[in-house]
Amino acid sequence: MLKNNMMYFDSAGKMVDKLDIQRESCNRTLEYCATAIVPDGYTFKFTSFDSFAACSDLSELVCMLEEQEAEGTVENPCGGTLKCPVAIDAVRLIGTARFHINIGDLTPIEGGLQIGQLPCTLASDVSVPVNQVIQTICKSEYCQGTCFDSVGAFAFAPQVIIDACGRQIVTIRGGLFLRFIGC
Repeated sequence: MLKNNMMYFDSAGKMVDKLDIQRESCNRTLEYCATAIVPDGYTFKFTSFDSFAACSDLSELVCMLEEQEAEGTVENPCGGTLKCPVAIDAVRLIGTARFHINIGDLTPIEGGLQIGQLPCTLASDVSVPVNQVIQTICKSEYCQGTCFDSVGAFAFAPQVIIDACGRQIVTIRGGLFLRFIGC
């Protein structure tokens, strides 16, 4: 029986009860939603996250600077304060994140030969377009391509529906938590 509808994973990929992720106003989460159709002749069963595996390819993500104008308050030497426009940079993460997910147990409806020690799982692949600000910094000349790393992940238990043809369609949602490591 499934106890948790959602599971967290640390940066090493180990299941943990919770992650100490600080919520920022910038979006430092990459989310995916993947679907797969259970092949004819099989049924899908999910009882725990022990059968869950996900791989991510973030090699196509780069950080770019986007100039923005903000308002700063400075002390006026003649008394009081001044509000002045200030140029800052938003660090924007752009590109494509790719995810490959294996989940659950696939069981043949009528026996058959299973080869290997691992159970058969349902696989799904999804590519996610990314275009989001992950940090705001003071003006900078450049920002390295890898200004982030992953600090953890999350996944929700899969949802299963039966389509009009009687096939199981499995949807799995999850994602990564990112950390800004600097330009």
